[in-house]
Amino acid sequence: MTPVPPFHDRGLPALEGSDAPPLRMPDLRSSRSALALRMAPEDSMGTLRSVLESRGYRTKYLHALPERIRAIDPLQIDILLLLGHLPMQPGPAPAFLPEALDLVRARLHYGLPTLGIDLGAQLMTVALGGQLRALPKPAIGISPLILTESGRRSCLAPLGSGTPVPHWHAHELVLPPSAQALAITASSHVQAFRHGTAMLGLQCHLEADADYVGSRIAQLRDPLADLGLDPMLLRMQASDSLQRLRHACHAVMTRWLDDVGASDSHLPVTHFRRPRR
Repeated sequence: MTPVPPFHDRGLPALEGSDAPPLRMPDLRSSRSALALRMAPEDSMGTLRSVLESRGYRTKYLHALPERIRAIDPLQIDILLLLGHLPMQPGPAPAFLPEALDLVRARLHYGLPTLGIDLGAQLMTVALGGQLRALPKPAIGISPLILTESGRRSCLAPLGSGTPVPHWHAHELVLPPSAQALAITASSHVQAFRHGTAMLGLQCHLEADADYVGSRIAQLRDPLADLGLDPMLLRMQASDSLQRLRHACHAVMTRWLDDVGASDSHLPVTHFRRPRR
């Protein structure tokens, strides 16, 4: 199976140890920071931001530019959020993808808390050794997820079987064996997965609020027309479900943060060397 071109392996070497002095992992209990890497201003933490801040995390956005991503020390971020989306139509790949993959691979190497949403989940899939597969047509809608057996025992359990969740993407995740699918759609597309305790990928948008939904539906005008979907109807469906979605996001993310907090005391003393090109 051939990966989607923007995410093919670009020859980035595996992470290795070095002769540098050991660096101790950040203590999530005493130093709490959450950095959201995003493509555009409309890529928002949404309702997730209030959950993080209520738990004592200082939240910050960073626009995804190659030089800015290269300047990030992956060990100094307590929680990394990866936001954004690939275009629905074929086009040039975003310039920051190689640097973003380097960053995700470093976080993966050390098992550091990372939450990928949409493009973020796709980056995590490729960093773990999985692939993306272009769908015959974009998947756009607001509908409940189907939790897998693992999902019903995971932080996603509060979603149950009836919480409508927005999803709009043009690629299917092909997970590697090391990743565990937590939720799928009726068409069997993976919508959520985890790797270990600290890495959670969401192809859907639990964090969506009214502003994000409105701007995203406006951006999807052409794909919606191609699919014969009414943007006004989609907006009404979203409006009817946003309060329920906000409560679900709070419950899910609280459980995930609890899981992360329960595991951070076992983080090792280790070395980090930024991969060379």
